[in-house]
Amino acid sequence: MSEPTQAELDAARKKFWDRVPPAIGHVNGKANGKAEIEIWEPEIVTTETLLATPPVRPKFVIDGLLPTGLVYLAGRPKGGKSLLALQMAVAVASGAPLWGRDVDAGRCWYLDVENARWRVHDRLTRAGIDTSHVPNLVWSFEWKRGNRNALSVALDRMPMKMLVIDVWAKFRATLDRRQDQYEQEGEELAWLAREANERAMTILCVGHTTKSDLGDVYSQIGGSTAVAGGADALFVLRKEEEDRRVLHMTGRDVADNRFMLCLGDDLQFRFMCDADNVATADQMRYLCAIYNGQRLPFELVKALGVTKQAVSQMLQRLRETGYITLPGGLPSLTPTGRQMVEAMHESL
Repeated sequence: MSEPTQAELDAARKKFWDRVPPAIGHVNGKANGKAEIEIWEPEIVTTETLLATPPVRPKFVIDGLLPTGLVYLAGRPKGGKSLLALQMAVAVASGAPLWGRDVDAGRCWYLDVENARWRVHDRLTRAGIDTSHVPNLVWSFEWKRGNRNALSVALDRMPMKMLVIDVWAKFRATLDRRQDQYEQEGEELAWLAREANERAMTILCVGHTTKSDLGDVYSQIGGSTAVAGGADALFVLRKEEEDRRVLHMTGRDVADNRFMLCLGDDLQFRFMCDADNVATADQMRYLCAIYNGQRLPFELVKALGVTKQAVSQMLQRLRETGYITLPGGLPSLTPTGRQMVEAMHESL
């Protein structure tokens, strides 16, 4: 029997695959109405190779705060999460430090499918931001849900340092109620995470938290548990007072932190201190008075309308909490105490 020709082999292979039902293998698409089967083999890496050529570690776009990869920022409606996302994007696009942290500057794309253009225009204007500040910030205000190809093509054509998706629920493909929500959301986020890590960029997805205050703060992120599990880092912004927010952070490359932020009339957040060290309203009165030069006990008594004993007791508490030192018995603000007072003043 003679050897089959290449044309005969190709014809036989085509005949076989035409008879394979679409459920077998991974369907990658269709050609001429036929299902295409993706032939894929995993890469095998030996331990010797891995140790000899260590992979490049992911960088931070904002030092110690915003890593490369997929970051999910959640908060209640009207809680300021979009303002925070915008502030981070402006910092990266301009290269200006954020809260004293260095920034790896680059082009940013803010994909805003929730806010009207006039609202974004007002936010930029109130914050005093113009094109001279952010020549590398670009915008989109509409998106065809679930269109991965459009995103990949745009990022190929115009590489980005950071992409903000606000909000993710209006960006991802519409959920099919006949299928498992966890599986669908997990697959969507896994794709975004791969895009972010392969391109060495940050993709910041903005979403909502639930109305419940029960359980761990990260368990309050809306959607299935795939949302919290699929991101490289999680941020949850919670409102404490009218102008105060606590930013909760956790992740694979981000240290667990809680930052107290102060929101100013210019819609900018100022870092005050670690939330675990935040001063009470009464303590802030003393810190502000000391900041303004009223350091002698009788000056504090007069300025605050309290007794000398109350001043003495409060100064000891402020020293114990690390807000002041008492060289020679006179109070002086520590860097933490000064930072809180200045953040409050800047927000007014």
